[in-house]
Amino acid sequence: MKPKVKETLGYVINAISIAVFFFLLNVLDVSLDWPYLEYIGWIIFGLGVFLIVASFLTLVRNRGKGLIDWGIYSVVRHPMYMGAILVFLSWAFLLPHWLTLLLSLINIAIVYGFVLQADRRNIELFGSEYEVYIERVPRLNFLAGFLKSFRRG
Repeated sequence: MKPKVKETLGYVINAISIAVFFFLLNVLDVSLDWPYLEYIGWIIFGLGVFLIVASFLTLVRNRGKGLIDWGIYSVVRHPMYMGAILVFLSWAFLLPHWLTLLLSLINIAIVYGFVLQADRRNIELFGSEYEVYIERVPRLNFLAGFLKSFRRG
C-alpha cells in the first residue's frame, strides 16, 4: 500500500474512532471501582491537548521557515503526535471498558506509525540537520526530553 494511502486510511480510522468513542460514552454504563481513574484520565487528556495546542502554535509561528528545534520541539520531536497519543490513552481511563482500551491501542499504533513516517520524511527533507536533531531530542519521551532540555539550559 502506498504511504499516502496508508496515511489517509490512518486518519479516517482515527476520525471514526473518535466518533465511536463519543457514541460509547453515551451507550456504555461503566461504574468506576476506583474513582481516581477518571482524574488520571483528565490529567492525561489535558496534557495531550496542551501538547497539541503548543505544537500547533509553534508551527504557526514558524510558518514553514525550516526545521523547528525550539519551544516544545526542543523537548520532544513530535509533540502533536505525542499529544494525540495521550488523548487516545486518556480514553482508557475516562471510560474503562475493553472496547475503549481496544480503540485506544489501535489509534496509538496508528499515530506511532505516523511518527515513524514523519521521521523518515524529515530526514529526506532536512538531511543531516534532522539527524543531529534526532540525537538531541527524543522522539516521544516527554520526560527524557524535558530533562535533556533542562540540562542544555
